[in-house]
Amino acid sequence: MPDLLIELPGAQFRRAYLLYVIEICRNQERYFYIGQTGDNSYTAARPAFRRLSGHLEDTGQSTQNQVYRYIAVKILGYEEAESKAAFPEKMKQAVEDFLVGSTVRMHIYRAHPFDPFVSRANHLRTVKRVSLLEKFVIKAFVNSGKSLMNRMITPPVEACPYPELLARIESDFGL
Repeated sequence: MPDLLIELPGAQFRRAYLLYVIEICRNQERYFYIGQTGDNSYTAARPAFRRLSGHLEDTGQSTQNQVYRYIAVKILGYEEAESKAAFPEKMKQAVEDFLVGSTVRMHIYRAHPFDPFVSRANHLRTVKRVSLLEKFVIKAFVNSGKSLMNRMITPPVEACPYPELLARIESDFGL
């Protein structure tokens, strides 16, 4: 038997426009990061596990490791991790130790299926809708006083395009 096993059901490989909540539990503390899949620059929507691995990347130059960087800067006090310079080994070890003592969960909600042949215009419309849902979810977490790892907190200015999904998320997290 192996020492550790990672098992990914096949559904984890399906590209989709997703809303996800990363939850890090350590002792009595809980930290949350709300994100979505669907790219403004490319006609793409990555599977959730690829987003999770990006969020936990230990490369200082990465632009997708918001969760790792939050842990380094805001929780462990490594202010130098704010820059895009290489992360020092001492800091990487501290983040590793923090994560080893934690449980990481990713709650995934399907907003819309991804069609690899979608037109650019339709793709961008869907990304805008899922991004708007993300703003509503962030607002709900902020209003409930949860510890949020997101840096960009912009209030929504339009109606929620996925009210049933928002209600499910609010119910799931007691918001």
